Amino acid sequence: MNPKKIEYFFDIAVALLLFSLPFSMAIPNIILAVILIFSFFKNKKKLGTNTYSNLLVLFSSYLILKAFLVNSFINNFDIYKHLFTILIVSILLFQVKNIFLVIKGFVFGVFLAVLISSIKIFIFYLAYNQLPFGNTSEVDNLILIERPYFGFICFLTIVLLHFLIKKTQESTHKYIYRFLILCAGLFLFMIVARLALFLSFSFIAIQLFLELKFSKIKLFMGFLFLTTILLSVLFLNQNIKNRFHIKDSFEGTVKVLKNQEPRFVIWECSRNQLEDTSFHFFTGYKNRADIQLNLNECYQSSIINSSKRKYYLETKFNTHNQFLDIFLSGGFIGIVLFILPLLWVFYSFRNNFSAFFMLIGLVGFLLVENVFFRQLGAYLFGIFIPLFYGVIRAHNKEDEIR
Repeated sequence: MNPKKIEYFFDIAVALLLFSLPFSMAIPNIILAVILIFSFFKNKKKLGTNTYSNLLVLFSSYLILKAFLVNSFINNFDIYKHLFTILIVSILLFQVKNIFLVIKGFVFGVFLAVLISSIKIFIFYLAYNQLPFGNTSEVDNLILIERPYFGFICFLTIVLLHFLIKKTQESTHKYIYRFLILCAGLFLFMIVARLALFLSFSFIAIQLFLELKFSKIKLFMGFLFLTTILLSVLFLNQNIKNRFHIKDSFEGTVKVLKNQEPRFVIWECSRNQLEDTSFHFFTGYKNRADIQLNLNECYQSSIINSSKRKYYLETKFNTHNQFLDIFLSGGFIGIVLFILPLLWVFYSFRNNFSAFFMLIGLVGFLLVENVFFRQLGAYLFGIFIPLFYGVIRAHNKEDEIR
């Protein structure tokens, strides 16, 4: 087959994979297999020859080799298989030629997911005359992806749409992309995805200030205005107040926050494991399954409320912090090997605000979620650092989107 056709179909397959992410995990896996086949025929570029990929291989190899040495790989295969997904996807994404096609695939996939979820929410509102996004069980039934992940991909969509706006000269396209940014922003506001809402608001505000080139006085007034709007939204919208656990007093807010926000309990139980005699500072726990067992024991002994304790034990909350999880499972060696590729990416993205801000958002997400525990998380981590390398390359060219 013609090499150019192979590259063309390769990029289409990657775009379809990104398009399908909000809807299914089976479909991306099938498409990934197709992409692998195309990559063998491309034969244009050596796999894993860039610094980021090499550092990522080093980190993953350490965790997998350690698991084999202590005979825990099979027992924890559901987690370690996600490392293979991250490696494969990361390496393959560096081979993308038409970055604009791939970005559009992701953007329109997310927009379709937002549209479907919005219709379901609208139907629910007509039936019950309320939006259930404070803290209720209906949330997962109304949106296609769990709220933190849906929020994060909406944030990524906003950043990528801004890139598309900058690269196109077609005014019609610019209006469409701005409309999609508005839709993503309103959806984040509606479902109250806290981290994504904050990241998206900050990104849009900073970009406006940078592009409009305000004077210092106007910058200050603009910041004051946007802060006033944000605080008004937080304190006047009951749905958002419930989601952020905001009460009439600071003391009341802190009390409710500690009671209702799972991470207060989860992180304390995770931190306590660092003092356990089974934890080795340099290499972590021998069997990462011990981490979850210790968490469950901590929930059992530390949570007084019986219904809350039952909920934590049935849900089996993980550490909800990727850095802490890696430190527990891989020790000092593991966390250093994990941070090294991230530091390299920060250095590589230092001259591109959108890519740099995306990475800040990713690190923020890693601080509150264990993305390696979920297939969607593995795909997101594997895709978006290589994708933004492509964004930077495209940003430095003069070509326009066709």
